[in-house]
Formats: sequence, structure tokens, C-alpha cells
Amino acid sequence: MFLVRYFILMLLLLTFLMSCSVNRVDYTDEVVNNHQFLRDWLLCGPFPNCPECSRENYEHDERCRGFATDWLVSSGGETGSIPAEGTQARVDSLRLRKRWFFYRSQTDFIPFNDIFKPNDMVVVYAFCRIECQEKRRAILSVGSNDGVKVFLNGVKVHENHVGRWLQADNDLVPVTLNAGKNNLLVKVDDGIGEFGMAVRFLDYDSTLRQIRQNLDTHKNLSVISAGDSLMVQFGKPYQISVLNPDGDVQIEIFHEKSGKIAEQTCRPGTRLYFPLNSIADGFLTARATFQTPADGTINSEKRHYKGKLKRHARPGNLTQNFVPQKAGVPFFPIGTYGAPPEDYKLLKEAGYNFVVASPENLDAAHEIGLMAAVPVQFEKPNWSTSLEERITKYKNHPALLCWMLYDEPGYNQADLLDIYQVYNLTYQLDPAHASYLVITMPAVYETFGRCCDILAIDTYPISRGRIADVGDNIEKAKKASDGTQALWHCGQLFTWPADRYPTPTEHRFMSYLALIEGAKGILWYSFKWGEHYLPTSASELWEAHRVLLKELNELAPLFMAPDQPEKVVTVGERLQLRTLYKKSTAGDFLIAANCSKTDSVTARFALPQRTKREVKVYGENRQLFINAGVLMDDFSPLAVHIYQIK
Repeated sequence: MFLVRYFILMLLLLTFLMSCSVNRVDYTDEVVNNHQFLRDWLLCGPFPNCPECSRENYEHDERCRGFATDWLVSSGGETGSIPAEGTQARVDSLRLRKRWFFYRSQTDFIPFNDIFKPNDMVVVYAFCRIECQEKRRAILSVGSNDGVKVFLNGVKVHENHVGRWLQADNDLVPVTLNAGKNNLLVKVDDGIGEFGMAVRFLDYDSTLRQIRQNLDTHKNLSVISAGDSLMVQFGKPYQISVLNPDGDVQIEIFHEKSGKIAEQTCRPGTRLYFPLNSIADGFLTARATFQTPADGTINSEKRHYKGKLKRHARPGNLTQNFVPQKAGVPFFPIGTYGAPPEDYKLLKEAGYNFVVASPENLDAAHEIGLMAAVPVQFEKPNWSTSLEERITKYKNHPALLCWMLYDEPGYNQADLLDIYQVYNLTYQLDPAHASYLVITMPAVYETFGRCCDILAIDTYPISRGRIADVGDNIEKAKKASDGTQALWHCGQLFTWPADRYPTPTEHRFMSYLALIEGAKGILWYSFKWGEHYLPTSASELWEAHRVLLKELNELAPLFMAPDQPEKVVTVGERLQLRTLYKKSTAGDFLIAANCSKTDSVTARFALPQRTKREVKVYGENRQLFINAGVLMDDFSPLAVHIYQIK
């Protein structure tokens, strides 16, 4: 009898605790009225997403089987689960047991990175309930990193499998909340790095009113030539579509001579691809037409150019070898983003010679002896006036090195002809100083590369790509410009959120690989960025960086010298080596880098001269000899050796 009473008591206590725990994640419809982010959740996970996927060149595609798998089958499935704190999700085939637990966030974002281990290549669930006094329409606002599925009252109301930064209000989804309790289940998957979500409900009418008030922004039409395709996109995904959730947008392409040449329909925010090889060179017009029940027809048009835009003449401070000049003297540019004026002296002493700076900081840079790359300003609608005012005011400043036109025009879907106008107007106002663009997408090197004097290639591969892409992308940009453009390496000196910094070895390798492939300057991101401050956030990397800066300043004449016709032949199979051979007054130099992250190799270099000569290995306090025109040396993974041949 005692055991029966004890069992009944424990059962009642467990039922009470479970009911209390569920109530911890219950919200009233005030969260809709006040647009509050949901901070209290029941969480469950992590579950595997793509355990066999590589961290390099990771993509959110069909390989993410965890995103497509219902991990809650044991408790009713994603459409039927109504979990309570402490209940369990079982995956017998993998011997997984995951319990739902309560979590209260101190911010509007739910930081899965801080909550779950492991937190790469995984999937997690979050659950809460919203109690409404009456049935009502609302806008479900979801921000996630990365892909997300949402189930409301057992029905999937949203899915967006995409890689993106964690931001509030990425996706706006019209939903109907029932009178009484509404069950909300959110599933988020992650590749690598940052991982989390931000969820809230917005008032339906006021949200639509805000979209209508900012319609020009929401109906933006982007047109970009990228590789073999013309990419066209109307609006952002899950934004303007709330005006007609079931409606499609019609995209038409017109050629200045041929008239209408293509047409497709899609949901707003979808990127369409039109083959470029079937389109003749010339001006194009893309037109978007979106029908809505309450707002009528919404139209957008954008002009574009298919072909090679004409470049203006080389600006006065660029030599024929694409090297910038300071007071008429060529110098090798070594710069950084994120440079606060109070650190200018430190940067100068470390070996930098230029910074990216606002016009207001030109005097401070000049006082320390630094040059500056200054962003232009062209806010619409009066962009030409603001641009002219800035350039006219500062073009004669002694610290001015160049003008920065735009950051990531391909990634940010900038308008090609807008950038081209800015490029030409900048030159008309100041033909003495070069302009540059920063571009990360190889597919748009040729397109936007016609809109600048210097193309800065930012390849940030640490944990998000192949480290050899640094050199490959410089090579691609050189081919896209037919070798007629200055190229800078924009290197990674930061960590992605919830990720890691480059190691000193990786950092040195990336810098020299870019120089081997033809970079005529280096511009790193970043010295200071948010909470990241290189000297203290990554002190070991900073000290290695100071050594590298010393080397680059000492070897600057070598990098500015014309390329040599002589080639170095690497003897051996399966060697991932890149080399650069140059002549200077101090002798001949060979720079060689091992692109393998895992393999140590012994390399044999067949040099242009076949005599026996002494070789000094720069910075390593050792000497080698060339025998019968062959130089031999060992390379650890990602090692770089610089040989000075006497």
C-alpha cells in the first residue's frame, strides 16, 4: 500500500512540475501587440545535420539530411509534438536521447552556439506557446542562422534552407493565431560558425503599413552579370511577399536592339538565372511586375550592360606597373581596415603605411605618416552632389592614397551602372588618385572589375573555404582583367562569429600566396572590428603579424619590380607548390609556398641558371646550394620559403 501511495504521489508531483514547466514558455497575445522577441523556450538537441560534410566550401543543400529528417518521431513528430520540460526525444537508430530543457535568453537572440555542444553541422528545436484572447492575423518574424522550419499548431508555415548571418526579422511570414493556445515549434540547422535564432510576432496591419511606406526599398530589383549567367532578383526573400503571399513576380528582359528576349516567373526574393551566352552585348532592361490584391500592380525596372565597359585612363598616382606612388615615389601599399585614429602611431610603428579612414581622420593619418584610402559618399537621390562635395574637398590632401568606391558590389547586389557612374565621376573630379572596389565573388570580377582602377580581392577562407582560394582568386581576377589592372590582396585577420582566427602559419601563407599570384598591395580586414581588437584578441597572431610586416617592408622593392619572363619548374609528383621568381639589385629571389594543409613535401626547383650558386633562405638563418640548376628543400604544410640567390 505504501508503494502505491508513493507512486501516486510521485505521479501527481511529476504532473504538477510538467504543467508548471510548460507554463514557463507560455506567452499571451501581448507579445504580438508589443512586438516582443520570444526569450523563453523549451530547447532540444543537437541532432546531426551533415556530420560527413567538410568545413571547407560548406553549402546548405540536399546533403543537410538532418534538416530534412524529423527527429521528433518518437513523440508525435514535428507536426504533432507538444513537449514539456524533461520529456525525451528518442532516435533509436542512432541511440540518441535528447531531453527538452527550459532556456531563458538575456537578449532578443537565442545563442545556440553558447547552449549546445557540438554546434557545427547540427539541428536543434525550440518550442513555446502563445495564448490569444481571440483569433487574429499576425506576421511571424524569424531571424536564423542558418536554415529554418516553423510549425504553428501542427502545420508547417515556413521553410527557408539558406546560409546567412543571424539577424532579426530576416523572414516575415503571415500567419493566423487561433483563440486560445497556439503551439510554435522552430527547427534551425547550422553549418559552421554562428548559430542561433530570433523570433517574434508582429502586428499584421502595422507591418504591412510599414512595407507600403518603404515600398521603394522592398521592391528593389537587382541585376548582376556573374560568370555565364544574368542574375535577377526582385525584393528580398519573405519581405514584400507579405503583400501577396501566394503571388508570383513576372521578370522580363529587354535588349536595346532586340526587344524582349526572355521571361520567367518566380516568388519574390527568388534569384533567377538567364544564360548570358544567348544575349548580345549592349544595354538591357529588366522589368518586374508583381500583382497584389490591395495595392494593385507593383513594378520595378533596372538597366544593365552586358559586355566589357570601357575603362578610363590610368590615374596619375598609379605607375605603369600598377604600383601606387607617394609624392611621385612608388611604394608598396600595406594597409588595414578597422584602424581607429588613436592606434595610428602603433600601426605606423608596426609597419603599415596606409589605413582605410574617413575624411575627418586624414589629418591624423598624415601627422603620423600614414596614407589613407577614403570611402566616397553617394547616397541617393542626390548621390552626385555628395560625391562631388567629398572629392573636391579632400582630393588635394597629402595623406590621400585612393578612393574606396564600394564594398562587395556582387554580394550586396549593387547596380552595375550606378557603380560605373561613380567610377567615372570620381576620375573626372580627381584624375590624380586611383579608386578601388572590394570584391569577394569571383563570378563578378570581370563585370565590376571594369568599374575601378584597383580590384581588392577579399578571400576569407579560414573555416569557410579552401585556403588556396586566396591565390586562385587572385589568378582568376588577373585573367578577368587581361592583366591590365592592379590587384590587391584583402586578407583575413579576424574570426567569424563563434569561429577561430587564422593561425600565424595560415596568415603568413595567405599573404605570400597572394603576392606569388601577382598582388600589388595588401589590405587586411581587420585591426579592430566590434569586440575584436587584434593586439589583445589574438596576441600570438599579432606578434607573428608584426614579423610579417617587417618582412614585407624589407622585400617591398621585390614586389614592386616587374614580373620576370623566367619560370621555375617544380620537379616531383603531386606537389601543391606555387612559386614566384624575380630579379632585383640584391640578387634573384624565389618565393615558394606549399598549398597543402596536411602534407610535408621535399621540393626540387629547376632554376633558370644552371650554375652552382649559394642560396640564403630569408628570415630562417640557413643556407642552401644550387647544384646543376636544381635547388632542393623541405616544406611543412603551408610553409613559405624565400630564397635569395647570390
